Amino acid sequence: MPKYLFCRNFNAGTTNTFGGLLEDFCMENDSIISDYALVPQDTFTYISDAHNTTSWIDHFVSSFTVHQAMLNMEVLTECIISDHRAVAVSIQCYHLREFDYEVMEPQPSRIDWLKVTAQERDDYYHKSKNLLHQLQVPTEVSHCQNFNCTDEKHLEETENLYAELTSALLAAAYSAIKTTGKKNEGKLNIPGWNSVVKSKHQIAKAAFRQWANCNRRKTGDIHRNMTKTKIFQIFIAAMPQKC
Repeated sequence: MPKYLFCRNFNAGTTNTFGGLLEDFCMENDSIISDYALVPQDTFTYISDAHNTTSWIDHFVSSFTVHQAMLNMEVLTECIISDHRAVAVSIQCYHLREFDYEVMEPQPSRIDWLKVTAQERDDYYHKSKNLLHQLQVPTEVSHCQNFNCTDEKHLEETENLYAELTSALLAAAYSAIKTTGKKNEGKLNIPGWNSVVKSKHQIAKAAFRQWANCNRRKTGDIHRNMTKTKIFQIFIAAMPQKC
């Protein structure tokens, strides 16, 4: 699973169009706007002297793993170095470790899915189904509803499951379907992903928008529904049954 953190002025406020676009981007790319979860709702990071207004347009966009390692975050309102306020964040770096799981090497050729025959599709379906049903989904992880979970066992099992899943789909594809012989240019075409995730993504996206429209409350039914329907957790729970 990738580990990344982008922090900058996105010019994406909590009430403007760009804010909604940033939220959509993060939902579609399994990213998290970490400052939304770690600082108060009345936060501001920018002061306009010309209009005498404040806005929250500087953000920390992170991967799931990096977000889990964040301990706290604070806007340093008293630190005036520009019209943007500085933000301090503490990260527990030992959470960003690498796990020793076996990952399939990139293949030298790629699959042209437009040229796949009906027989090859059928073979791929059965092989991927068989491989995916062999995956063991940890019970504790699939039932964990804590979006900010820092349990090291949960984090490690989630990382390992992701690697096993992608390797299984790739193994089934290259076993059942003839490749074109073209260079893959480092991009892995993982078949079956959208068919599993798409419907769950729409549910999670709707729940996230409802939560955002209700002032991003930290408690209550809407908050619980938003955290419960996070795309990655739903994906893990549904994968063995849906594939």
